[in-house]
Amino acid sequence: MQEDPASVFSQPEFKASLAKYEQMIQDGIHVYFEAEELTLIAEYYANAGDMKSSEEAIDYAISLHPENLDVQIYKCHTLFSHKKIQEAQQLLYSLPDQNDYEVRLLYTELALIQGDAEKAKRLFEQCYEENPYIETLFDIGQLYLDYRMKNEAYPWILKAFKQEPENPEAIELMASFQYMSENWPEAEKLYNRLLDEFPYNTDTWLNLSKCHYQQGQIEQAIEALDFALAIDDTSLFARELKAHCYLDLGESEKALQCLGYIESHTKDKPYIWDILTRVHFELGNYEEVLEYSDKLLAQGDLPKESDKTGDIYFLRIMAYMFTGGVVDATMTLRDWFRIDTEDYRAYILEGELLMQLEKYEDARDFFTHAIKICPDPKAAFTYIATVFFRNSFFQEALDIYQELEAYNPSDTEHFSYSMAYCHFRLNHKEEMLMYLVRGSVYTPEVMKGQGPDFDLGYDEIFFRLGADILHKIEQGEIDPTPFLNKKA
Repeated sequence: MQEDPASVFSQPEFKASLAKYEQMIQDGIHVYFEAEELTLIAEYYANAGDMKSSEEAIDYAISLHPENLDVQIYKCHTLFSHKKIQEAQQLLYSLPDQNDYEVRLLYTELALIQGDAEKAKRLFEQCYEENPYIETLFDIGQLYLDYRMKNEAYPWILKAFKQEPENPEAIELMASFQYMSENWPEAEKLYNRLLDEFPYNTDTWLNLSKCHYQQGQIEQAIEALDFALAIDDTSLFARELKAHCYLDLGESEKALQCLGYIESHTKDKPYIWDILTRVHFELGNYEEVLEYSDKLLAQGDLPKESDKTGDIYFLRIMAYMFTGGVVDATMTLRDWFRIDTEDYRAYILEGELLMQLEKYEDARDFFTHAIKICPDPKAAFTYIATVFFRNSFFQEALDIYQELEAYNPSDTEHFSYSMAYCHFRLNHKEEMLMYLVRGSVYTPEVMKGQGPDFDLGYDEIFFRLGADILHKIEQGEIDPTPFLNKKA
């Protein structure tokens, strides 16, 4: 079983090295460290999600120990993880011992990165022929899992598992495979086996919590996270998982407390600001969305034309629109267009702003362009339907929903209540009833106030109709089957 990083990082020797290193950074001086000390410090930062500090530590290690193979190998891994492939290749080709086992694995990883599965397979087989040990099976299985190639990983993991079924690392790898295969009950059993023998391994408790979460066992997931935090109360990842659990339970204050702790303690501020922006948007806390998106945009090193940058602008503009800040929304949209003219969502937002100015033909031109440039036009159609719905253009919204439904009914299942409301506002009573039933089956949480597609509070009549239908279905008074098969 892989050693729990928390147990290594809690050792007095490591804490002393880390304190010495951080004092060195603070003082701006150079202090000597052994290569092993610095690689462990780099690993500590990486484990904490602080990739910048991790890279700085390994670069300092290279400056002190330029010929140390372990340091160079770690640097290669760092470059791979940052997708600096050309720089990694140059370093890999220059390594002094090209026959070293770890170096050979790096060449195989490079083949995986380059998408050459056949070459990677050959290199793995050669590596195992020369090193026919169970540790080699572990390395091959883990590398395949790291690159989401579970089918290729399985024969190697199974071989190791059959060879030593009680070996903790074999159990851990099989558990990882089962989790990736979405066989969460089996993964749960395997993680529990590990905990029976190693009850103080933080990572295993975290993995067990994820198994519970995937099975909808939120309380059990929180219990596992509490055990992880009892072992390592500094685990930011445990608190992030716990926040998601609380959000699923509707306990937003507890979730925000977890995220607030992370914000206070992490060095990777943009990462947690991004999460807080999204969470506050889902909770309807639009002032906080503006606060955290402002922090993200103000930091100045966001990659241009990236999905993440687009997400930040999108949420910020929506927050302005929902709080009546049309002028601010328009100015922010102009900023977005200056750095990216290819995000279809920007054109849809421009169309929505034009709709609110009653410039309907101009709005439709922007919607048409959004559909044209969207990699998945269905996504653009879906969002445009939402815009029509949000602005009370119910027939236009319904037309798009029905077109999507005709193509693939499952695409619109989670819009059943929106379609029902369109029919309600258009006085289509029979169709409204059908979609109220479908909503009760596909998204009952909407009527229970646990995650609505839209705010039902403003139309009490519709809400009462939907709640009544849901109650009758749950009591067995209405059989929903005929409504699910019936066409509109």
